[in-house]
Amino acid sequence: MTDMTPEQISAALEAGIINEAQAKTMMARAVRGPAIEDENQSVIGNEDDMRFFRSFSDVFISIGLGLLSLGLFASTMFLAGGGVAFLVPAGIMLVLAEYFGRRKRQHLPTLVTALFFLWFTQAGVAGLIKSLGFGGDITVAFVTLLAMLAFYWRIKLPFCMALIGISILYLVFAILMRLAPDLMKANIGWAFFLGGIATLAAAIMYDGKDQHRTTRFADNAFWLHLTAAPLIIHGLAIEFVSTKSTTLFDVIPAVTLDKGDAAIIMVLVGVMAVFGLAINRRALLVSSLGYAGVAIGFLMKGTGLDIGSVVALTFVVLGAAVMFLGVGWHQARNALIKVLPKWKMFPPPFDAGFGG
Repeated sequence: MTDMTPEQISAALEAGIINEAQAKTMMARAVRGPAIEDENQSVIGNEDDMRFFRSFSDVFISIGLGLLSLGLFASTMFLAGGGVAFLVPAGIMLVLAEYFGRRKRQHLPTLVTALFFLWFTQAGVAGLIKSLGFGGDITVAFVTLLAMLAFYWRIKLPFCMALIGISILYLVFAILMRLAPDLMKANIGWAFFLGGIATLAAAIMYDGKDQHRTTRFADNAFWLHLTAAPLIIHGLAIEFVSTKSTTLFDVIPAVTLDKGDAAIIMVLVGVMAVFGLAINRRALLVSSLGYAGVAIGFLMKGTGLDIGSVVALTFVVLGAAVMFLGVGWHQARNALIKVLPKWKMFPPPFDAGFGG
């Protein structure tokens, strides 16, 4: 097939002439352009290459959907008392997802509808079961999972994998809370950690099917990686880090860490960063940035600087680290790959000419 512009590829996808996998491969080639002859020219990697929105129109529509959904939530609460009535806005979200997801293939607006569909469905099913007087959290979690599986079967957009993963963890946690509540409460950190590891394993499985990141498998993996990292870090932080409650500006509730605990969090984030580099997944770092920022801030706290300066320097340090790692990502990976075992979970070095 002759080379097409991104706009032509998008139009062909909407018209049903090509499928999403073909569109992604063609889009990667269109963005990459002709083979690079000058080593000083910029190279755009094809990993994590997500066609998340096509224009600002998608962003504009998503804002509208968010406002509409919040309005539906408030209306349901104040006019119908919540509970089972939340199934009505859940149905509205499903209709909107059908339009934006299946017909228009607009990822960002469909993501907004999916998030609110999950929220409204969980609340509505919980209200329905409560009104019928049977079942409990396990039933709610099971029905919510079935709803998300049906949503993915119908819409088939990759970010649904993260919502399915969260729904599965919700069901597993509900079952464990029923079977061994005391054990679960005493080891909630390990529960989060193991849930994150299971999610990470599923992401790596999808990555193994597409090491060059050109199909929907890679996008599925991206969203699972984005979900796994905070579960892993937060779970370990609960088990190994001591926190104390405080109030910022006498208004905002927050936690405080001593330098030792902040250092532990930085080590966890560092390990996650190296692993993300090894498997060529920036998503693991992105979803860990909040923890890194908090840890850096508390490490600087003892320098005698005021809170404004600490916050400013935290952003400087964190931003610089992310920027330099992003710029030197492929060079760092090439160096790391040399000392890693030849396992399938560690993708080969980036090839700018792949598929060209």
